Parts: sequence; C-alpha cells; structure tokens
Amino acid sequence: MSPTHFTVRSLAGKLFSSMLVFTLGIILVFATALTTIYYLSYERDAEAELASSAQDAADYLNASPTAANIPALEEQFTGVVRYTLIADDGAVLYDSAVDPATMENHADRPEVREADAAGKAAIMRHSDTLGTDTVYAAVKLDDGSIVRLSESRHSLLAFLGSMAMPVVVALIVSGILVFVLSRTLTRRIMKPIDALNFADPLENEIYEEMDPLLIRIDEQQRRLLQQNRELAAAENMRRDFSSNVSHEMKTPLQVISGYAELMKNDMVQPADRQKFAGLIYEEAQAMRSLINDVLTLSRLDESAFGDESRRIDLHAVAERVAGRLGSFAADQGIEVRVEGSPASIAGTETLAEEMIYNLVENGIRYNHEGGSVVVRFEVEEGGAAAASPPFSVPEGASGEEGEAIEVRRSVVVRVSDTGPGIPEELRDKVFERFFRVDKSRSKETGGTGLGLAIVKHAVLYHHGTIDVETAEGVGTTFVLRLPAV
Repeated sequence: MSPTHFTVRSLAGKLFSSMLVFTLGIILVFATALTTIYYLSYERDAEAELASSAQDAADYLNASPTAANIPALEEQFTGVVRYTLIADDGAVLYDSAVDPATMENHADRPEVREADAAGKAAIMRHSDTLGTDTVYAAVKLDDGSIVRLSESRHSLLAFLGSMAMPVVVALIVSGILVFVLSRTLTRRIMKPIDALNFADPLENEIYEEMDPLLIRIDEQQRRLLQQNRELAAAENMRRDFSSNVSHEMKTPLQVISGYAELMKNDMVQPADRQKFAGLIYEEAQAMRSLINDVLTLSRLDESAFGDESRRIDLHAVAERVAGRLGSFAADQGIEVRVEGSPASIAGTETLAEEMIYNLVENGIRYNHEGGSVVVRFEVEEGGAAAASPPFSVPEGASGEEGEAIEVRRSVVVRVSDTGPGIPEELRDKVFERFFRVDKSRSKETGGTGLGLAIVKHAVLYHHGTIDVETAEGVGTTFVLRLPAV
C-alpha cells in the first residue's frame, strides 16, 4: 500500500507571496505602459516640431533668391538637425552632414515623393543597421526643389532599454515597500485565524467566509463526542457483560467440579451416582444454554446475520417453536397455542425463531401449573417501525442508521402468559443482560438471564419495536411490531 503524501502549505506564506508577486507585476506593467506612452507622446511632439522647423526653413528660402539657398542653409540652419536641399530631379544639392557629391539620387525617397506630390511630408523610417529611428520632414519650395530636415531618434526598444535601470531601481524600492506592507497585512489577516479556539468553534469572531468550515468542525466534534460516549458505554457494557458471564459460569462449574471430584475420589455411594450424574448433566446443560445465548448476542453485536435475509412466515416459525417446546410445556403443565393468520417479515429465520422461542420459553418457565402461553398474530395497516439500529439492514427493508423506517403494514405479535407478571418499576429493566425479576426463582427454572436481551436485539435487527404489557399477578404480554412484506 503506497504511503499517503500531504502537501503542507502556509496560508500566511501564500498570502504574502501572492501579494508581493501581484504588486510587483502591476508595477512592472504600469512602468512599461507609462514609458511607452511617454515615448510615443515625445515622438509625436518631436515630429510636429521638426515639421514646423521644415516649414520655417522653406518660408525663409522662398523669400530669398534661389541662388542664395545653399549659402543661407550653410549660414542660418545649423545644429543637430540635418538639412538637405534636393533638386526637382532628385539630385542632392546640399547636405549639412554628408558631401552631396557622394550621395545618390533621392527622387525615390518616400518623404521626397510625398512632398513633391502634396507639398510637404513627415515620415519616420527605422534603420535596422543602426537600431535607430529617423524622422524626416520635407517641404516643397516655390522653385520645385525640396528642403528636408531629419533627426535621429532612439527606437522604442532602445528607449525602453535606456529606462531599464531606473525601472529596476523603482522595482527594488517598491519591492521593499511591498514586502513590509504585505507582511503587515498578512499578520493582520492571519491574527484572527491564529487565535481560533477549536474547542468551541462557533464562539470565534472570524471572517464569515470561514463559517461553513467552523460549523462543520463543530458538527464533527459533537459527533465524535457522541461516538466517544457510545464507545465508553459499550466498553462498560462489555466489561459488565464479561463479568456477568464469568459469574454465571462460575456456579455451574463449581457444582460440576465438586460432584466430579466426589465421584473421582469414590466418595459417592453407588445408589447416589446416578443422582450426581444427573446434577452434573443439568449444570452442563445450563452452561451450554448460557454459552449459546452469549454467542447469539455476540453475533448480533457484530452484525453476523446480515447476509442471511429472506422472506419469513413468522406464523409458521411460531408453530415450529410450539412443537419444539411441547414436551417442556407438558412437563410444566402449561398449554401453548398459536393463533391468527400467516404473517411474513423480511429478515433472518434463525434469529426470528430464536426471538419467538425465547418469548414462549419465558412464558412457560415463569408460569404456574395449568397456565397458558398464547402467540397471536395480526397485521396492521400503516405505522412506522423504530429507528433502525446499528445492525445490517435485512433484504426487503430500508432506511439508514438512526432513521425511522416508514412501513405500509406491520406484523403485530403478542406473546401472552398467565404468570405472576412484572412489577411496574422493573418493566424497563427486563431487557437488560442477566437481569432477573426473581433471582432465586430464575435459578430454579434454569434461565440464563439473556433471553429477553436477545429478543430485544433481534427485534431491533428486524427494524421493529417491542413493548411490555403487564400487571403484577395477572400475567405478561410482549407486543412486537415488525415491518410486513
């Protein structure tokens, strides 16, 4: 089985790094955008200024004789701007930067052609070799020649490159400020989270976005607390059950051991050997019954009956139980009757038989000679069974643990006896393990004290309910309601 890997991430670190990267990214984008805007605005103004200078030069030259154009350019128009005088046939007459004799014909230059056609032109051309942009402004003179002014500019990439150092410095300064600010904001954001009291999640003053998480934590804690209580109760019950089983088995073992020791040491008269053997047999049978009941309860606790679910004719089961207990009832002078119509449930037949058997046997065992035990079946419309127990759901039934199961019909089983009844204050305890109404009489009749506990578990397993109707001195009726199929 491959190990589980957990990715551990700090929320504070995530907030801090996100704020830092986001802020620096915004600064970088804005710096680039502003630099580009500044460059384009500067270039547009410079181009307009160069065009204006070209028009001033043209106006000056038009006011002078044509023969004085070159001297005027040499004397009047100097500086960083390059001046070129081009004849109407494209020949270069004058250039302030290069010897005109070495220059080729300029008739095909875009600014020259546009100025010749439109009277003036302003064009920017990029030089891949120099990596610069050159702005040209040309104006056509009255004599047909063209005066052209040009000025080199850095390209946008070159301009951005020249701004790299100031931008880097600005980013470093901004990064330091953002680092301090983001750390401060992160601490403020994390402060209420770090102060969370998970022992009482709903009492925290925290961001509303965390309410669903805290509600879920509170629900989980309550559920775990309930489960811990149930586990503690189950552990106490298991401990008490183990103690009671040991106690119940100790007496028959002592009796068997004592009588067997007497017989082993030949301390029993031959006439009494059969009597002692009978006592040993009775105690062994009592232990066998106790072990069988303990195993049944253990199977119920472990849901070991979950895969045996099928349709059961409970009326036929009761008749079979009456037949099995016929000789025992005859020995006690008790009449056993099964009344009513056939009724079916979904569940485990072995467990259903154990349920009816224990009720009828109890009715026989705790009765008086000449009494009776009656098992009566009815089918009621509507109703709901008890909340489903923590056992497997039999086939044909539905519902989840702790959920009431709605049923259309219920099988009602009434097991009535004519015994002494159960005192009112003890009715809620008769289903406890090893509980006996009359401990001395229970020992005489051979009961294990687990029969009614098994009955209650079996009823819950079949998603039913069980009630006790009794009055002291006039008998007891156990009423079972189970979902019909």
